[in-house]
Amino acid sequence: MKTNSKLNDADLMKSRIYVFLLAVSLIVLILHSSVSEASTPYKKKVQVQPFQNPPGWIGTYSPGTLVSDLLKQKLLHQENVTLVQFMDQEPTGTKDKKGDRVNATSAQIILSGKIVEYRPALPINLESTKSEKRISRSAEVRIEVKIFQGQTKRLVAGFVLSENSRDGEFPLGYSQSSLNLGSPDFRKTFMGKALDRVTDGIMPAITDYLNQVPLDGQVIAVEKEEEQLIINVGQRSGVEIRDEFVVYSIDVNFSDPLYKEDIGDRLTKLGVVRVINVQEGFSEAVIMAGGNFVKCNLVRSKKFKPLPKILKNPRNPTFSFLSTQ
Repeated sequence: MKTNSKLNDADLMKSRIYVFLLAVSLIVLILHSSVSEASTPYKKKVQVQPFQNPPGWIGTYSPGTLVSDLLKQKLLHQENVTLVQFMDQEPTGTKDKKGDRVNATSAQIILSGKIVEYRPALPINLESTKSEKRISRSAEVRIEVKIFQGQTKRLVAGFVLSENSRDGEFPLGYSQSSLNLGSPDFRKTFMGKALDRVTDGIMPAITDYLNQVPLDGQVIAVEKEEEQLIINVGQRSGVEIRDEFVVYSIDVNFSDPLYKEDIGDRLTKLGVVRVINVQEGFSEAVIMAGGNFVKCNLVRSKKFKPLPKILKNPRNPTFSFLSTQ
């Protein structure tokens, strides 16, 4: 009897060890899956258009170009962004309510804006008053930023940011190197510091917005014989095999038939596709459901793959949001 009891105790101990090891394995598998997904967020395509110079600007350099170039530099380091170059002439495929084609872009969102206020530091004049000397050692800038949907060009968000600087050494433009974003001289200027800070403030808003929307792309080819589509998002965008996308057609500026007013963009679901092959800039997807797909249809990911932690601006600016109506 004692022998059987010892055997039962040994079997019970083995069972407990087995259950414990199984639980540990499941936990490790879940954690590994979570880390794997979190480490490869979807990267949305972003296009930065040149920002407008401040009203009445007659300087020898373009402040709007400096802002857009600074934004491009900083977006390159954002984990959920891939930059798309600006082009004057781009592919078309989306139609508005009149049947006219609307210019489209491969970018999911387009950033544009204008400098509303721009007061760079003035060179110090030995004969200036104390008030003028105080003004000459500071710089202020106010920028309006707008986010547009790439395919429809509809405004989806907007905000205004302001910044000032009193800790520079020189006025912007005092030398050619001070206008070079890669030169240390740029960030030694009053306005250079202000532009650096205000564009830093824009980054969290862009990252937060992109974390709240699925990945969008477009159909670039329909292979009817293989029942496959080719879409213009791939490894560069974080797409993986077995990812699924919903395919839509878009009617831009959909009109209210009663009051003849624009009530938004109409998305009509055409079907679902699943990725079977991923390349650098595109993917091949097999048709799971639906049909009547054509080039330039919108494809939208069924799942979200945001950053593990949404980036926040440590300076915690207050954003003044614009109406999107």
